[in-house]
Amino acid sequence: MQEQRPRGPRLYHKKSRTGCLRCKQRRVKCDEVRPSCSSCSRHAVECLYPNANPVSARTAQNTRHNSGIPSHSPNGQTASSPVLTDDASQRASINALCSPQNENKSAFLPQGVNFYPSPGSPLPPSLDEGTDADVSIPEGPWRRHWEIRLIHNYHQNMVQPFPMAQNPEVLHMWKYDIPNLTMRMAQEHNRCSLLNVSLANSALYLWTRSTDPKERDELFKLQQTYQIMCTREQRRDIDELSRMISENADYICFTSIRILAHSLALVQTLMIDPWEPPIQWLHMGRGAGQVLDMAKKLLDPDSKLSIKLFARSKPDMSNPRELIYCDHSALDWLLEHPAGPESIAAQEDRELDDEDVRVVYNKALSYICSVQTAIDVGEPDYAIVRRFGGFAIWVPIEFSKFIEERRPRAMVVLAHFMALWVRYEHIWMVGKAGEMQIRGIYKIMPSEWKPKLDGLLARFNQTEPGK
Repeated sequence: MQEQRPRGPRLYHKKSRTGCLRCKQRRVKCDEVRPSCSSCSRHAVECLYPNANPVSARTAQNTRHNSGIPSHSPNGQTASSPVLTDDASQRASINALCSPQNENKSAFLPQGVNFYPSPGSPLPPSLDEGTDADVSIPEGPWRRHWEIRLIHNYHQNMVQPFPMAQNPEVLHMWKYDIPNLTMRMAQEHNRCSLLNVSLANSALYLWTRSTDPKERDELFKLQQTYQIMCTREQRRDIDELSRMISENADYICFTSIRILAHSLALVQTLMIDPWEPPIQWLHMGRGAGQVLDMAKKLLDPDSKLSIKLFARSKPDMSNPRELIYCDHSALDWLLEHPAGPESIAAQEDRELDDEDVRVVYNKALSYICSVQTAIDVGEPDYAIVRRFGGFAIWVPIEFSKFIEERRPRAMVVLAHFMALWVRYEHIWMVGKAGEMQIRGIYKIMPSEWKPKLDGLLARFNQTEPGK
């Protein structure tokens, strides 16, 4: 819960009665410059005055060109479609986040906003701190084209993403119950977080399959924008969770599950040179787990909710003794200093002297061993991928901080967890994430720790020519 911060006095300005329609809608003062006011020119959108013709296409196109903002039509050609957001600072941030990589990308960057070159990178603070500023896609043919395509792709390719069918009741839930709930909540209650994360997920799926650079740029923007829209709406929904009726509780829980699955799928998009750690997945997974735990305490035990059906479906991931307190002796060697206990380097390595730190590592190793056990007994693909996502829920959040700090011991543990992903690269949500993370970690690993990863890297090098 965020504390209420006092707001400063509201500033008023003289109203503009003959300003353009867009400035009136935004309730800001219009300078009434014709044919396009300064605000519309800055945002590269059509400027419409009451009882006047819109700014010419050439003027709008020149404005867009001068501002350095690309705009694409569905066929990948440059067009005069609107930009993704109205607010000036948010528009600049979105373009910095989502603009294609090119030589002119610095033109999109407002001061203090970093450029994130891959979809799975963490969002800039200006977009990820829960502000109320709108980030949306304007109405129009461009949006309709893509939403129809994303929804069609979602139902065609993503409702059953695993080669082995799940429990018929669970499959029916994902194929019919959840889509119906998504549409009903969007139409009747104007709640679109689940719809937005589904569209973001569909855009990411198409991004992983597309080979057309222009189309990938479009999908890149859509994935990031729908993800931001979902995250902000989900925050508002969570604030009302304690007052939720059963249908809304179902809705919030499945939105959290979708967010977790989406963040897991984003791991395969991260760069390996330089290495980008999967921090977004670890943090979003932790948040999803907290929402599910909160909802579990509020739900009526006798209620017939889809989330209860999901929770009861295999694999059972409710017993911490089987997940983070199981035998991990097979991987204890990962924590040992590579130089041996008698070396000077090992004696200077005091990380494990902190009992709390050791507990964090032990829980991470336990979880990895539990997943390996599930693989050994032949659990189906969907169960294993669900266990992959559970790592972010069950392993203490301190492990994420160790990864952010790039502690060698933590990176070794993460690499061995990612090694379990390699055999599941045929599943689109996993892809090449395991191999890419191992390679990225190996590149930045201190030389003395690299031998702990040599066995993992040898699996890939055997298949490469000249290795």
